[in-house]
Amino acid sequence: MGSDCAITIASTDTAQARVLADQGEATVRQLEALWSRFRPDSELMMLNDAAGSAFGVSPDTFAAVGYALEAWRLTDGLFDPTLLDALIAAGYDRSFDTLPSESRNERGLADSEVSGPAVIDSRHVSGYEVPAPPEVQFDDETFSITLPAGLRLDLGGIGKGRAADIVATLLERGGAAGGCVDLGGDIVVFGDRTEGQSWAVAVDDPAAPGSDLAVIVLDEGAVATSSQGRRRWRTAAGDAHHLIDPRTGASARSDLVAVTVVAAEAMWAEVYAKAALIAGSVAGTAMLESAGLAAMLVTDEAQLVFVGAIDEFMIPTGTSH
Repeated sequence: MGSDCAITIASTDTAQARVLADQGEATVRQLEALWSRFRPDSELMMLNDAAGSAFGVSPDTFAAVGYALEAWRLTDGLFDPTLLDALIAAGYDRSFDTLPSESRNERGLADSEVSGPAVIDSRHVSGYEVPAPPEVQFDDETFSITLPAGLRLDLGGIGKGRAADIVATLLERGGAAGGCVDLGGDIVVFGDRTEGQSWAVAVDDPAAPGSDLAVIVLDEGAVATSSQGRRRWRTAAGDAHHLIDPRTGASARSDLVAVTVVAAEAMWAEVYAKAALIAGSVAGTAMLESAGLAAMLVTDEAQLVFVGAIDEFMIPTGTSH
């Protein structure tokens, strides 16, 4: 999925743990083959190619598309899975890890031959009206989906979280006493880590990459962080990143540089972290509070904004305040 994957299993049965780890890895690879927009033969891209006609998909893809559209509704369109063409136009036209190392500078930015607006300040967007949701048709009996002609979906903003949830459920049902699934920073934990200890999830400090801003301690649940600094590249119009503001069609810029969300499931932590970062500190906080989630927001002035019961999970360690 264009990201590092790590599966940790707590078990006294080494053979069982190895079997479960292999099953977990195989599941991740299977879901990547279904949902990757960088693979023309993926089920997602074949669905996109069939827009305007009914197309039969697997139960996993059927559910993932449904969740993606539900996320659109829950965030008033700030999480928008229909922005594939905008991502490509912004220069994100291939898996980020395939870019050659020489195309990156000391900040990790990659060069891209793209012109046009790269980043538009979302704080200056006014008069925006939430558009009507895309009229996607689902047939529960045949597991077929009909996209409107011309519509193309990208599951990148929810896919890793959904995959982490699926793998964690597989491990737990397989008998693991505890486990941690980390798909590109979308993390799910369950059960005991060892001898009754909780799981500790480090949150990167955007002001000091490679250092921890905080540690989230969980017995069960999920954590996801969205950041403007993770996937950036250069265009003729300036720096761009992978978080597209649907109100502008360009890389989002708000007063937030990172958002970490704790939720019951990784896909919802991922969705709300992205939507809140795009919305900004005021609207993002209101959105997270309305959803009943715990979160930590980092502003562009290195201020921390705490939402919900995040202090019950968090051990601060970093430089922001």
